[in-house]
Amino acid sequence: MRFLHIFSMAGVAEMMCKHGAGDKVLQLKQFDPFGFDSFYGVTETFEDVNQLVQRAMEIQDDYDKIVIHDFSDFRVHFPQSKVIFIFHGTKLREMDEVEKSAVSTYPCFVTTTDLIPLLPNCVYLPNMVDLEHFTNNQITPGSVESWFCINRSYQGDIIKKNIKEKYPETVYYERTSQNLIDYADMPDFLEQYDNYVDMKYTYDKPEPKILPDLSCTGLQAMAVGCKVWNSNGQVTDHKILAIHDSRNVTLRFLKEIDKN
Repeated sequence: MRFLHIFSMAGVAEMMCKHGAGDKVLQLKQFDPFGFDSFYGVTETFEDVNQLVQRAMEIQDDYDKIVIHDFSDFRVHFPQSKVIFIFHGTKLREMDEVEKSAVSTYPCFVTTTDLIPLLPNCVYLPNMVDLEHFTNNQITPGSVESWFCINRSYQGDIIKKNIKEKYPETVYYERTSQNLIDYADMPDFLEQYDNYVDMKYTYDKPEPKILPDLSCTGLQAMAVGCKVWNSNGQVTDHKILAIHDSRNVTLRFLKEIDKN
């Protein structure tokens, strides 16, 4: 079975292609500032969404299934029998009931546990990490424990305050368009640190809400050997990586598709 992915979030579509659940990803250039396209080599990028949709419509007959990530409104361009949705977060959290009712007639997957109640027919497909790229090289910790956190700039003042109150020793790295770290370089970057504080938030206003699941960066930090701390002051069990291994998650996806 051949899969065409429309859009990709945090490299999920590319990782799925790597493990046999995809042949090509069509992506907007602005959605891939980290270089997943060059790292995995399965992505066509476009400056304009209309160009992307036109390309998808031109080649759709070459594919058995079309996997649309987050942007459910693009389903109108393809036969319903081909479309599968994977929802990653904000788009589903902010979706109105009319749209939820519409997408519920398609096979749907969600990548975080807080999304499950929002779409009763969905299948949980855990957020994934490429354990062939992010490996534990057993680097000896320094004489002083180092603490680190990467988070977004939007609502950064609130998020930084919350994190520093819980973990005052943490170096807070505010991610902006000017200081992005390439995906290829992330393992080397993260393994400099002993501890990673993983507190991921929604975009709710005026106060963002803490999310229960590990972020992509949290999974990556754990994979290279960091202790990953959550909002409750606890270290996340390293064994959870097996659940989020991109190979295992992709196999889970394929098994679900085979059922249908």
